[in-house]
Amino acid sequence: MLFFINSYQGWNFAIVSLAYILVVLITLSLHEFAHAWTAFKCGDMTPKMQGRVSINPFKHIDTIGFLCCAIFGFGWAKPVQYNSDNFRNIKKGIGLTSVAGVLMNLILGFLGCGFFYLTLLIPSTSLIVLFLQRFFYFLFFINISLAVFNVLPIYPLDGFKLVENYTKYDNGYVRFMYRYGSFILLLVLLLADRLLYSLITYVALPIELFWGLFFK
Repeated sequence: MLFFINSYQGWNFAIVSLAYILVVLITLSLHEFAHAWTAFKCGDMTPKMQGRVSINPFKHIDTIGFLCCAIFGFGWAKPVQYNSDNFRNIKKGIGLTSVAGVLMNLILGFLGCGFFYLTLLIPSTSLIVLFLQRFFYFLFFINISLAVFNVLPIYPLDGFKLVENYTKYDNGYVRFMYRYGSFILLLVLLLADRLLYSLITYVALPIELFWGLFFK
């Protein structure tokens, strides 16, 4: 993604970089908002009391995580804290809260793809059109990437929380992940980038085919 941005020069580079930064802000914020809102709706007031049931990016953005995302293409936001004991149905509440961020990313990615195809129909090469095209392309690709990444069953990702929630308490896999999950995640990022890209492509393809029925 960053190599793609660096292929632009001058004002085009500035416009594309701005589109990328805005999409990162929106994506990370709405991902965490989805977790917070779902936990709140399931009965826990903790996210509400901490101000996380908000689409305000400043409520969710971690400065270092955002800078890493802008510079290196990988980062994080402030994790949403919740107390599952307050959920009306604990197992259901944890499951819904865990999957909420991924569903938000899929929705944003789906809409981003549609609007990207729409902007390709604009007969103009102005900077505004360039901004819109890159913004919606990034909205599509970054959100699909984040959705795929987060469903990996590796601690501390959302996919692991789902596995932990729906498997036997304190099982061997969960204990292993709590101990080594962070190291495994780092290895995946460093060594399995091609595999991740393939998974992202498989998820993105049906969305592209769907919108292609209307715009191609």
